[in-house]
Amino acid sequence: MRYLKATAQDLCGNGRADTVILHFYQQQPAAPDALIYETVGLDMTVDGKVDLQLAGERQPDSLDFDKRLLASFADSFLKLNWFNPARQWQRTLILYVDHFGKTGKPNAIKLDFHEPAASGGAVPLIYNVAAYDGDSDGVLESFTNSDVDRNGVADKADKELIRSLCTTFLALNWYEV
Repeated sequence: MRYLKATAQDLCGNGRADTVILHFYQQQPAAPDALIYETVGLDMTVDGKVDLQLAGERQPDSLDFDKRLLASFADSFLKLNWFNPARQWQRTLILYVDHFGKTGKPNAIKLDFHEPAASGGAVPLIYNVAAYDGDSDGVLESFTNSDVDRNGVADKADKELIRSLCTTFLALNWYEV
């Protein structure tokens, strides 16, 4: 299974996420998960949009990711309000395809929000969210009712944010049938 692990940080110390780190992993049987690709996006103007991307070293067999898609995903991720103070890695988001339809297309995408309970402890699942394509037509139609932007209300803005994250994740093609 392939999955994307996203982390945001507030490196400027202004109380807003300004850095997004994306790690693309491949699970390996009887071995640790392999980090295939890493990229970092920086919001230098604090406008909620990535201004600069720094790509890490790619494994030879990894996909060639479109920088615009990576920036689009990072921009949506910045809106989540799920970030860490500078140089901390407690809060993470993991996205993966949970189920494929009869046509072989993804029809369930999961977003798992993790945060450790104590320093150095395991990283428990805080909550998860899902998006579904019930008829395998490539359009996400239903979503779990969750307050992903953490403003205290589960509303249309949350659904649009889930849709944006999942649609961009699917466009990156970081999944296996």
